[in-house]
Amino acid sequence: MRPVAGRVIVVTGATSGIGQETARRLVTAGATVVAVARDRERLRLLARDLPGLEIEACDLANADRRAELIDRVLRRHGAVDGLVNSAAVGWQGEVVKMRRDDLERLYATNTIAVLDLCRMLLPGMIGRGDGDIVVISSVLAWMAAPPLTVYGSTKAAVEAFADGLRREALRHGVRVHVVRPGPVATEFLVRSVGWRPRARDLPVRPAPGVSPARVAVAIERCLRSSYPRRQTVPRVLAATQIVRVQPIRPIADAAAAALAGPLVWFGRTLANNRIRPRTAPRPAP
Repeated sequence: MRPVAGRVIVVTGATSGIGQETARRLVTAGATVVAVARDRERLRLLARDLPGLEIEACDLANADRRAELIDRVLRRHGAVDGLVNSAAVGWQGEVVKMRRDDLERLYATNTIAVLDLCRMLLPGMIGRGDGDIVVISSVLAWMAAPPLTVYGSTKAAVEAFADGLRREALRHGVRVHVVRPGPVATEFLVRSVGWRPRARDLPVRPAPGVSPARVAVAIERCLRSSYPRRQTVPRVLAATQIVRVQPIRPIADAAAAALAGPLVWFGRTLANNRIRPRTAPRPAP
């Protein structure tokens, strides 16, 4: 296993969930971590807890802001050794009720930003003959279904991209890894129904699922590996790939179609029930 100490690693989506836990693990292991997220205030709070963490506020859905981000990081460090693509947004509901702005936001953040960050950092990695890119996919990449149909499709796109890039870049010494979580106990569920947390908000009840720290362990394992890895978290969910093969797929399609309405209702209800008051109560005088 290779050390991560001394390596410059960019982690997107670093203010919550998987990205935050990954940043914590890598800083503790001695890496120079550049934490990227939209919320500058939450980034500052994270940096206060993690001495040595570098922070970069950036809306990754904006192409100009992405280019400026990479330019700043490369001017500061000269090279980036690793990229962890953790930032993603969700949207719950039926596609027929989706606005174009929501559709474009999901693909700009979850797909285009991932491809573009890789594109901008690859020349340096190839030039040095070494580098690691971690793409966070989802078990929904195997079978997108309501109420997260579009989100699942964005993850299927980045997973297909990672597969092709791995075959393209490996001969240059660049390893492209895929980490494929199932349900994770993060803010994702409530964010997918439009809740936008602020730094002073009380924490929400996380979604049911594995700890984000468990996914961060898998990400660190990829960065330490000397060969490209594909890992599902928890590993048992790798068996769900069976839904993609005949004759299981038509059965899975029929089941998802029959349950589409209840799944949409359940997903939004579960999310709404996990949102706590938006601000902390004022102390009594």
